[in-house]
Amino acid sequence: MKKFLLGIRDSVSRKELPYFLAFTIGIVVLIILDVLTKYFAYWNLSSYGNVMDAVPGLFNFVLAFNNGAAWGIMADLKWLLTLLSLFVGTGIFVFYLCRFSKMPKVYALSLALIVAGAYGNLVDRIGYWAGLGIYQNGVIDFLQFAFWTSFPVFNLADSYLTIGVFLLLVAFIVSFLRGRMQRKDAAEAEIDVENLTQKVLREQSKETENGEESRSD
Repeated sequence: MKKFLLGIRDSVSRKELPYFLAFTIGIVVLIILDVLTKYFAYWNLSSYGNVMDAVPGLFNFVLAFNNGAAWGIMADLKWLLTLLSLFVGTGIFVFYLCRFSKMPKVYALSLALIVAGAYGNLVDRIGYWAGLGIYQNGVIDFLQFAFWTSFPVFNLADSYLTIGVFLLLVAFIVSFLRGRMQRKDAAEAEIDVENLTQKVLREQSKETENGEESRSD
């Protein structure tokens, strides 16, 4: 463990340290916020018949429980979903810690959001697996689009995951397009250099021929 922590310290330069601390503390804050909002939803929405207007026309507060993954898939597979959340979340977190200084900040931010989302729901899954407290019925969801009620009810952790994955995909696409444009520009520049070289050689050849003609005269 000590060796691992020293490796993390060595992988984060002094210049990157403020970003690393901000993003890492942000992960903890987002997880705490997710847990607190779920507690609030559980204890307050019940007294409102499980439904409460939040932002008219945009969001409703609707208490719901999900014992599966997104859209209720893999329902009741407590142990599998818990282990998947644990291993995937931990794997991404370790990658984030070890590669922070070597990745663009948008990648680091995306991974931080994904980790916060994975661990936020992991708290619920562990509680559901163990049958603890407010988590006995599954992952707590409470946010619903007022204009799209057929869309599954979700929570803050789901939002972190969605935003993180979206940012990561956008970053990959932008990076790919930028790399493609740079390769195109490099190829065009190489062609221009080659054309310029050929032009210079032709001019030198003409000068040589003219010089030979002048000497022969």
